[in-house]
Amino acid sequence: MLAKTARVLGSIPGWLLPSTGLAMATIAVFGYSAVDLSWIRDARDMGGSPLYSKDFLQILGRNVGAALVLYSGVATLGLTTLLGAGILALYVGATVSLGVHSVGGAGLVADVIWYVPFEFVGLVLAATAGFQPAAGLARRLLMKNEPATVRSFIDDMARSLGTLAIAIALIVLGAAIEAIVIQLKS
Repeated sequence: MLAKTARVLGSIPGWLLPSTGLAMATIAVFGYSAVDLSWIRDARDMGGSPLYSKDFLQILGRNVGAALVLYSGVATLGLTTLLGAGILALYVGATVSLGVHSVGGAGLVADVIWYVPFEFVGLVLAATAGFQPAAGLARRLLMKNEPATVRSFIDDMARSLGTLAIAIALIVLGAAIEAIVIQLKS
């Protein structure tokens, strides 16, 4: 299993995964700083935290849905992945901002450290998978060491499914851990 995982991850161009992760993290920082926090003080008095209101199927549906939107770039030469990753990263940054200003940085980290790394890495991998065929096509067109054919594009799409499978596995693991954490806090 580890050999198959290594082979799948090895099929990702070396620059693609780090640049996708860096771009999403950078946009998340912008999303973090762009949130209006004036209403948080009132929300604290309402009781209950929205951070703990989702069950496993809702978490899974939301995160797998986001991963599939990120993956949709395989059919659009990465365009929908680019748009989806930007929007998702803004959402992640805004959510972190709200969490930090609601429960504090240490409180937020203590709440999410067990599952967010799996979910975030899974989403970055899903975005990477969405870019894989376009990155392969660009490499072939720019390097000109092998022809860019429909067959090579389809092969890159097939390889991207392996990356997506790893992403979904991480997202399912993160959702399960999140649901357990929520249950333990209830």
